[in-house]
Amino acid sequence: MLRTEKKRHPLLVGTEVVPNSGGMSKTMRAFCGVLDGQIVSFTSKNASTSEKSAFPEVFHVDTSSNKLLGWFGWASSWQRSGAEALTKDVNLITCHMMLRYHSHWARSVAKKEDIPYWVIPHGQLDPWVYTYRAGVKQLWLRLFGRRILQTAQYVIFATESERKKASWFYEGANTRVVHWPVELIDVSKKDDCRLGLRRDLGVSEDSRILLFFGRLHSMKRPLETIELLSKTNDSKLHLVVVGPDGDISAERCRKEAQALGVGSRVHVLGPVFGEKKNQYLLGADAFISLSHRENFGHTAAEALAAATPVILSPGNDLGPELASRSCGWLLESNDLEDALSAIEDLTRSDQNDLRGKGNRGRDFIAEECSPDRFRRALLEMKNSQA
Repeated sequence: MLRTEKKRHPLLVGTEVVPNSGGMSKTMRAFCGVLDGQIVSFTSKNASTSEKSAFPEVFHVDTSSNKLLGWFGWASSWQRSGAEALTKDVNLITCHMMLRYHSHWARSVAKKEDIPYWVIPHGQLDPWVYTYRAGVKQLWLRLFGRRILQTAQYVIFATESERKKASWFYEGANTRVVHWPVELIDVSKKDDCRLGLRRDLGVSEDSRILLFFGRLHSMKRPLETIELLSKTNDSKLHLVVVGPDGDISAERCRKEAQALGVGSRVHVLGPVFGEKKNQYLLGADAFISLSHRENFGHTAAEALAAATPVILSPGNDLGPELASRSCGWLLESNDLEDALSAIEDLTRSDQNDLRGKGNRGRDFIAEECSPDRFRRALLEMKNSQA
């Protein structure tokens, strides 16, 4: 529900806060729940009405349809008028992501109202981000980025690894690490979900199932994950691919699997939500992410919340914080051979071993990523401005 009361409140500013933005929109809504604020999203006109209405707590500002200005997420004064009205009685700005016009607008509102603002980069200071279209991004950082970060009350990272990766550009005293909140998933029916998933897929009860869960984007390497399966000799090992199309389509994934001779062992299912999503997280033997960049990795954390072990590439910033927990396989490189070795170890592991890894991962989530801990951290920072 859009805020109508007049009491002072935070304003949370982001871009493309729609379901397909994945973890970022989930995190923004978690911030909103704790801070009791109002979300403003600078959203492309290409986003559908249904996407924009999916989160009723979000006020959308249409951005320019011009190719260049649209990429920058620029909005005219007329387009911003509704959002400008929401800036009255604001006592804090949180700016989610950078490199776009909304971050300039957020800082300008904070400056005008003489209130503090926070910056949450959501992985945008990871060096990997600057391996493509680097020129315009580097230019933006040099012209605007450092000042935006330096004058923020806090710059908030999801993991210590994300903060370390950002140090090539910024490592000010105002940086903080706060793990995003993850709800524990009920594991009382984990064995039932395991059998049910295999029945749904039409595979044997003793099959091993790897779960890829996320947007089908080249950054997350779904095609490489399918290629990895083709390198294994275990006919009972299956890969379930769940998620919406990105710059790679579900159909392309199916064709890749067929071309590699593993079409019968790769199950590309499209997006799923809610309880159905939990059934996949509970029913898989391991969650796998070979992603180049995940500043937190919501679905990896949710897999751990379901007591399911993980196989994570070095791009998953949550990995180093799991190192002492022995809750899966943390790869040392992006080479498929390293991942293949982890999968071979998975196939040799018995269910008790996998259950132990999953339970240790679930303990990490309960201890380090609880909603209560997240709430306390945000409120402590908010109260420090008084």
